[in-house]
Amino acid sequence: VGVAMVLYPLSAFRAMNKAALNVYQSILANGDQKAVVDSMQTRAELYDFLNYHSFEQKLDQLFSSKKS
Repeated sequence: VGVAMVLYPLSAFRAMNKAALNVYQSILANGDQKAVVDSMQTRAELYDFLNYHSFEQKLDQLFSSKKS
């Protein structure tokens, strides 16, 4: 069980590398990323997954309180 947990993150990392390679090859061949946009995560999906807006609000609270 413990070994499987170590191997799965490496599998995801290898899959991410392959996806990145496909994107870069498409950009090199076509001059832009239009051909692969549908296979990409949207900015909204990324921000939702990272809980980005909550983090941004926390930063705003921290830095705005220091200005006062």
